[in-house]
Amino acid sequence: MKMRLAASVAVTVLATTVLAGCQFITPQQTSRSYTPSDGVNGSVGSVQIRNVFLVDGEDDTASLIGVLSNTSATASEVTLQWTSATGIETKRLNLPGNGLLSISTDPSTPDASVPGSSASVILDDVDATPGSLFPVTFTASSKDEDLRLPVLTGSLSQYATLVPTPTPTPTKTKRTPEAEATDTASPTPTPTETLAG
Repeated sequence: MKMRLAASVAVTVLATTVLAGCQFITPQQTSRSYTPSDGVNGSVGSVQIRNVFLVDGEDDTASLIGVLSNTSATASEVTLQWTSATGIETKRLNLPGNGLLSISTDPSTPDASVPGSSASVILDDVDATPGSLFPVTFTASSKDEDLRLPVLTGSLSQYATLVPTPTPTPTKTKRTPEAEATDTASPTPTPTETLAG
């Protein structure tokens, strides 16, 4: 009886030791930080960058989508910088103290679930291929972070309204010289007096 009890205890201790050892050789997925969405996260100074990504549009355009959160009581300016076909492009956004800024294609219709103000950031002349990662640098409080933003399309229903539409360029109409008006009317006859004879 004592032998069986000792064997049971030994097997239990051995099994516990072996199973406990798994955590040392197998990484725990729950201890890894990851972004549970399509966008990426980051931070610069007191500004938290949350779920930012690009939605590809026509004519080499893309709209930046995401949320910026200012954890400081003082206002902060965030500078975004990227490379277009014509060179370095810059966009500046102002965040109020302890405020949120929702970045969307159409800032006049922000998502009701996101409090705070809204802004629009459209990237023109960029090679943002769907499925690729596009580099954008965020700068605030003399700190910067280079983020590689996923490029998505409007093929998914939740992103269909976020596709940027190209800004129409004004077309110049060529003026044609007006034909010179020629006076084709015959001169008005002057009345002649008939003399009675």
